[in-house]
Amino acid sequence: MVTAQSPEMDAFRKQIEGELATMKANYESHIQQLESRISTLENDNARLQRQAKAAPAPAPSSSEIASLQRRVSELELTTEEHSATTGTTSRQTAANADAIKNIELKLEADATETRDIYRDEGFPFDVRKFYDLPQPFEFHGYLRSGFGMNGEGGKMEAFQAPGAGAKFRLGNEADTYGELTLVHNWLRLDDPTASPFVRTTATLSYSTGENFSFDSLNNQAQGNDFALRQAYVEAGNVLQSAPDFRFWVGQRYYQRHDIHLDDFYYLDMSGYGGGVEDVPIGKFAKLSLAWLGGSVDHYVTHNGDVAKQNIDLRLSDIKAPFGKVTLWFDWASTKGGEVRNVFNPDGSPLRIESSAGWAVGLIHRTEDEKLLGGYNEFSVQYGQGAAYNFASTLDFSGPDLGDAHRFRVTDNFVIQPSPHFAVQAVGIYEDTDFGGPNSRNRWASLGARPVYFFNDRFSIALEAGVDWTKTDSLGTDGHLWKITLAPQISRGGKYFSRPVLRAFVTYAAWSDGFKGHVGGDAYENTTSGLSYGLQAEAWW
Repeated sequence: MVTAQSPEMDAFRKQIEGELATMKANYESHIQQLESRISTLENDNARLQRQAKAAPAPAPSSSEIASLQRRVSELELTTEEHSATTGTTSRQTAANADAIKNIELKLEADATETRDIYRDEGFPFDVRKFYDLPQPFEFHGYLRSGFGMNGEGGKMEAFQAPGAGAKFRLGNEADTYGELTLVHNWLRLDDPTASPFVRTTATLSYSTGENFSFDSLNNQAQGNDFALRQAYVEAGNVLQSAPDFRFWVGQRYYQRHDIHLDDFYYLDMSGYGGGVEDVPIGKFAKLSLAWLGGSVDHYVTHNGDVAKQNIDLRLSDIKAPFGKVTLWFDWASTKGGEVRNVFNPDGSPLRIESSAGWAVGLIHRTEDEKLLGGYNEFSVQYGQGAAYNFASTLDFSGPDLGDAHRFRVTDNFVIQPSPHFAVQAVGIYEDTDFGGPNSRNRWASLGARPVYFFNDRFSIALEAGVDWTKTDSLGTDGHLWKITLAPQISRGGKYFSRPVLRAFVTYAAWSDGFKGHVGGDAYENTTSGLSYGLQAEAWW
């Protein structure tokens, strides 16, 4: 995330430093002149006293004394003026620097793909460590890539329980994935509080199945893809009476919350729309309000492509015991009708139900580094109807959408009680009914990844986890457990220190009821599997 300083800002800073140095030199020169003149007056006074004792002598003329007094007064006045000028300039410079840093903190608070990754020293991460001055251009990104084999001599595949919303990821990612984010800032460098600041963000993602040395992103048949993930503009300091308000419009990752251990976004309202953020509600909380949505292009009715819209309301930074609370509310609606481009298996028209729904959630996060050098984050959510899936778009649309509902509770923590040891642990329970007969799915997950750091370069990670699912539509009921050992080379001695290079060996086993649903072709007739390989992971 470190970027080069702006040449304009560097010139501005050097100009201020030069002016301060000149003022300081003038100030010191006038002080020396004043001290010299006072010394002269003291010597003259002592000489006159000696002469008076030795012999009568004429007293110094009143005009000479008056002239000296005027000179002293002029020097004192000049000194005071320069001192005042120096103080004013210093205060303005300090005010500008503080304003720039505050703006940067607001801009960067939710701008990256994985928010947890910058928690080396607490959350929100301290952007001032990376940005001493505002930058007109920023480049951020994420990537993971490597190669692995299964125990049968073929290409590795990930082990994931059928019906589970995520998988434990260490040594269990059989793809190359990355994101590239380009950011441009418009910001007055001389006085950042004098005009609005504007920020544009565009994020592209790429993914491949690691099939060829030249993996064309157009080869979607083998899992390759190239996508636009973000394209939006945000502006702050628009209202001078309320400079903290931030307005945005476009496509964006919207205040997502994830668990890094299994790459699970338990609240992800990313989509298209616009809104306002960071509206202070006194000292109680900050309010964010957004209109978000998307469409399901493969269903077309007389209304056009089936679309879903959401009103997302959040109150964040609410003080609570041991930390802060975020309250979330979503109202969603979608309009149905008779589908024109897809039909039921018997050839009859397929009809989609119009649905409105709502969802609520609570997230409690402890103060960072107060829990053995880390944090704990707990969430509970419930949604029904069109809002059941805690997302801005529909993951399915059918005649029973109005009856769909979901309940989810998660808890995860990251602690680092010593420089040599850190661990993240997670617990998840989710109960979903998609509406209609035989549509219930239950999922429970429990796991942890302890890491031992030999120093700030070498570490070893051990990840173990178990998932239980019961899926009515598949007729499956069972569990899958997985364990991975991974020696690592990393830059830094923290749990989220990246980049990292790792080797891994993974073993998984699952219930008889999952046979044929886990491990791909290599393990379709068994209930256990092995994989091994190498992986690199980085974010910036």
